[in-house]
Amino acid sequence: MIKRMLIYVLLCSFAFLIGCEKEPAKQISKPHIETKTIGNPTAQEVLRMDSNANIFMYKDTIYNAGIPWVDELKLTRDIQITEITNQSNNGKAFNNGTANKLSDGTKIFRVKERNDILIAETERGDIRFYQLVEG
Repeated sequence: MIKRMLIYVLLCSFAFLIGCEKEPAKQISKPHIETKTIGNPTAQEVLRMDSNANIFMYKDTIYNAGIPWVDELKLTRDIQITEITNQSNNGKAFNNGTANKLSDGTKIFRVKERNDILIAETERGDIRFYQLVEG
């Protein structure tokens, strides 16, 4: 009986030691910046992620230029819906009509084919802007 109990204790100890094996080494990885956004991105968030972004605000939503797949679409300019009224590089100062690169007075048009793209008419040609929304 004692031998049986001793074998039982040894088996349990062995099982316990196997279960307490050393934790595998953690991988070393580059630190990353994580942005948790609740709601649509703000001008401040967009400019923090890309200080060269070309953005403006319309109806409390940020629109961003320079998106390759947007630039490749066949789009038809429709009616003018707004114009840029203020220029600022300070994301906190953005209100409807504020842009960081477009000049005051730049006319903004909707397109016939999509509701999430707007076109800015500039001296250098039209610039397409994509609506940045959470989703």
